Amino acid sequence: MKKIVMATIISMTILTNVFANGTKPIETLKSKNEVCIITDKAILRRFCYKDKDEKIKMPDDEFGEWITDFRVGADYYRYIAKDNRLGLGVGITISPILQLYDIYGVTKIKIPLTNRWFLGVGVGLGNIPTRDGVKTSHHNFFKLFTCFNFKNISIYLSYTQDTLYEQPVNENFDFTNIFEALNLGIVTRFTI
Repeated sequence: MKKIVMATIISMTILTNVFANGTKPIETLKSKNEVCIITDKAILRRFCYKDKDEKIKMPDDEFGEWITDFRVGADYYRYIAKDNRLGLGVGITISPILQLYDIYGVTKIKIPLTNRWFLGVGVGLGNIPTRDGVKTSHHNFFKLFTCFNFKNISIYLSYTQDTLYEQPVNENFDFTNIFEALNLGIVTRFTI
């Protein structure tokens, strides 16, 4: 998964350099508060679990296929630097298939090569779904993303990881469920 993410980021760097040469700089926002509504479609997804000793991939893992699920999210940024170079904020993501939602702190950084390409990272906590026979102690979320902006719309690529720490009710060992996904999406942006 990490090799795919790196290859994708390198590809987006090349595309950004090609397409950004003829574009105008991104507008300076009158309001420094921006809201992004995100709809992600999973390109690749992997589920695995880690016990006390090692990480084991589940046998029914369909790595490399288009997945039917999607994620919907909303991020709020407050730009704290000139030319919208750095934004800090909060976000929420909802994943219907996994029955999870995540609330996270997020940052968005403009890449110096172009005025239209941003990188960002989000880290946070989410709800804990209940399942028969399993106790979930806690859940956390990580997101690494890049987006290419056109006026009020962005093309959005993200790597997300949901981690659930669980224990069977009748067993004495803990295990960790890890859901990783590479998502391609579209973002609608507006200022408030």
